[in-house]
Amino acid sequence: MNILRSWPLHNEFTIALVDELPTDIIRAQVKKYLAPEYPMIPRNFGLNENGIEKLKNIKAKLKDQFVLRLVVLHKDEIVGWTDGWQDSVEQDSFFMGASLVLPEYRKQGLYTALVNKVMELSKDEGFQSIWSLHVMTNNPVLIGKLKIGFHIYGFEVNTRYGALVRLVYHHSETKLKALKFRAGAIGESEISNELLKSKLL
Repeated sequence: MNILRSWPLHNEFTIALVDELPTDIIRAQVKKYLAPEYPMIPRNFGLNENGIEKLKNIKAKLKDQFVLRLVVLHKDEIVGWTDGWQDSVEQDSFFMGASLVLPEYRKQGLYTALVNKVMELSKDEGFQSIWSLHVMTNNPVLIGKLKIGFHIYGFEVNTRYGALVRLVYHHSETKLKALKFRAGAIGESEISNELLKSKLL
């Protein structure tokens, strides 16, 4: 793991952009803190060696995909992290994947700091939206993201993770207005005027 950039927080905490997450540390943290409460089916579950090899080849084809890996350091210890990447279908959208703050470091604003940094860096990169999936009962994360501007986009059943809530944050003001219009929160004329100004109609 190499630190590419870093941003100091409070009380000797630092957010760092890294080239890769240390697999052994992250795997151990996921096994201890996430898996017991939110068990998942591994991606390669039930595959034979040939299937696993094909899965690796599929993943390798996305080598130019934009990724963003952040860690929260307390002194030199990794106490939080998030891993995300460019959506392979909607390329202007960034998927904020797995995240974790160790239990003893929660309620100090570290998860919010991670999300805010993802929002800042993804916007700088040119992404129009950020989306994420969360287990329906994960109220602390759902409430935290809703408070900083994410919106509920829907619900889905995922074979690997179960029943999930999809959250989306729009950097684009036009897309945010379109969301509010589709949800019935603003008048039709406002978004219609936006569309007319864009010359897309």
